[in-house]
Amino acid sequence: MGKLGVFGIAVAASAVAAFLPAREATAQDFGQQWIDRITHLQEQERGPLNAKPFNITGDAGVQYAFDNNIFLTQNDKTSDSIVIPFVQANFNYSESRFELEGSVLANYKIYVKENPDDDEERVFLRARQSSSRWNFEITEIFQNVSDPSGVVFLNRVSRVVSTTTPKMAFDIGKNWIFELGGQLQLVRFQDQPYSDGQENNNFNIDLGIVYRTPWAFDLVGQFGYYNIGYLVDPTKPNGTPDVFGYTFRVGFRGNLVERLSLEGLIGYSSVETDFFPQTGTDISSGTMVLNANLRYEATDKINFYFDFQRLYTFNGFGDPYQLLNTFAALAEIQLAESFTVRGRLQFDRSDSALNVTRTYLSANIGATYRFNEHWLADAGFTYRYGKTENVGDVHFNDIVFSLGLAFAW
Repeated sequence: MGKLGVFGIAVAASAVAAFLPAREATAQDFGQQWIDRITHLQEQERGPLNAKPFNITGDAGVQYAFDNNIFLTQNDKTSDSIVIPFVQANFNYSESRFELEGSVLANYKIYVKENPDDDEERVFLRARQSSSRWNFEITEIFQNVSDPSGVVFLNRVSRVVSTTTPKMAFDIGKNWIFELGGQLQLVRFQDQPYSDGQENNNFNIDLGIVYRTPWAFDLVGQFGYYNIGYLVDPTKPNGTPDVFGYTFRVGFRGNLVERLSLEGLIGYSSVETDFFPQTGTDISSGTMVLNANLRYEATDKINFYFDFQRLYTFNGFGDPYQLLNTFAALAEIQLAESFTVRGRLQFDRSDSALNVTRTYLSANIGATYRFNEHWLADAGFTYRYGKTENVGDVHFNDIVFSLGLAFAW
């Protein structure tokens, strides 16, 4: 039974058995479709795996995009045309008990009028050792990017985010499985004030017990510990106290009905900060947390994904954490053998420890037309909106239109 899994930059993802065709010439944050793809692929549950020789595919092309607010400002908007050459490669290899796969996407943004040109690189790697009774895998997602991707990164700011996710599962009986997993994330920024304000190392460790029912689903119980460590001394300007907390969750993993699968966990999470040097006091709180990944394969050519997560995550600039609620709905419909349309809606809201509220909305519609085996064209339209309240009350809106052409091999 294939399952949706969890890892990643604020939302979970599962490893994959094979990569989908590359279709990266699209609007919005240029690599959004890349991260959506690798975080919604499925894996074969246990060995023996299907042996496959080493295979590599790729594509290269160029995108033209018009953005009416490249600096994401409330007033005095600056519009510009952007030329984005890019190249991508995917590979996979598997034996009966081992598999390795990865994806690399690199692009360069050339702004016609302004001069904030920047390069972006994204790397996904996963190695997995599996047998009929145990499974071990480790995943790395590395991103050097600049566009916003929700309220955690609400501004257009250059950053490097490395997320490493190990996961182990052992059968401890006919119907019982012990799971040990976690995540280590390193967040770095290119420029001030973000370098001093938000850079951090954060990690979590999760222990889980899974009961495999006679039906097509599992019951899950999970206990976790997480920690956010900021790199700047909290006594310095922009310094922020570190954060830790515990999470208890129970849930469901498997098929609701044929073609409809769910991984859902609900529970309670506590959060506590170190002492603020200025006051000698700390902040503690707790709330219900939820993680849900719903996948509906209506037909072989129509797919829908719905993802929701509620959790504590890092913030910075003296504000230790934020409670993040993030929702994304994705649809992909193949209307003909050579023509595919897709849509994406994302809404985020966060409330920080010091009562700063942020919201982010992104809506995208796009289409891909494949001329033949190698050539494809892509068009997309995106609307983005962001707002920060209780600290200046500022907002932005942004429209992006794009056209792209790629050669695949």
